Amino acid sequence: MLYLCRTRPCAVAELQRLGERQSLPIEDLLPRELSRFDIALDQTLDLTEANVRASIGIDLDTLTAPDWTLCNELGVIGHSLGIQAIHSASATGTDDVLAIFVQNVGLGRVAPQLAETWQSLGDVAP
Repeated sequence: MLYLCRTRPCAVAELQRLGERQSLPIEDLLPRELSRFDIALDQTLDLTEANVRASIGIDLDTLTAPDWTLCNELGVIGHSLGIQAIHSASATGTDDVLAIFVQNVGLGRVAPQLAETWQSLGDVAP
């Protein structure tokens, strides 16, 4: 699984959330590399769309809740169906994330390119 944020502010928020979940200051999670990805996928479950969430019986609050049980179940089902990625709101409340099933990419494209290196807290600031 490859978890990607769609924006830099989301990546910062996810790093802050990781620190909170592990009771660590952000400085203890550095250095980090921020990459941009050239992505081409054609089998993505888009949970940012209300009608898609409604069709599978899940709401936004459940997707972004601290309990990951349902998200993990969706991931198992999506992977087994050959879905390449799940696009969803970030649990941080900042923008969207894309969870890519690397084994299912097939003829799709997921090509990283280094964008930034975060060495200090100042590098992480928006």
